[in-house]
Amino acid sequence: MSRLISAAVLACGLLASGAVWAAASAPAPAGAVEPDRLMGRWYEILRQPNKLQKNCYAAYQVWSRQGDVYAIQQVCHRDSPAGQVAAVGVLARALNAEHTLFDASFLGGLVHRIYAVTDHASDYSWVISTTADGRFPKLLSRAPGMPAAEQEALKQRMARLGFDVSHLESCGESVGSAQAAAPAPAG
Repeated sequence: MSRLISAAVLACGLLASGAVWAAASAPAPAGAVEPDRLMGRWYEILRQPNKLQKNCYAAYQVWSRQGDVYAIQQVCHRDSPAGQVAAVGVLARALNAEHTLFDASFLGGLVHRIYAVTDHASDYSWVISTTADGRFPKLLSRAPGMPAAEQEALKQRMARLGFDVSHLESCGESVGSAQAAAPAPAG
């Protein structure tokens, strides 16, 4: 009987901790997004390290629209900014009228992730986006590099929005050297 009670207590604890983890979310968006302004190339300037982008340099995304679906080509270079190109195609759908939440599907729809656009420049020169749980924020820019002072100011803005910026890695310098004039990948 004591083993059953211990198992029940453990199960309740795991469920409770899972509920708390699942309840975590990205900071509230600062404002609506004009969908057409997202189209084109976005260079990664700052990102939270993650397993999928280990050994990933000069990363960028290319957004295009196909009706109500967004086709996103995620590109990086392996081993160095000039290394072999690795690309992943993603399809995304807006989940709200403000176009701040997107359901992105990978591997032909086998894997889905929710992403949020939490802030952007009025001229769309930069965007702050993240996973829905807020754990993997990114600063994306239209330009392949960003002056250090502007990058630091936007990093502080991300902190004020509620992101943990202590582990963000800078990737702006490597992006500029390899991708400034490269064409978008065929998709």
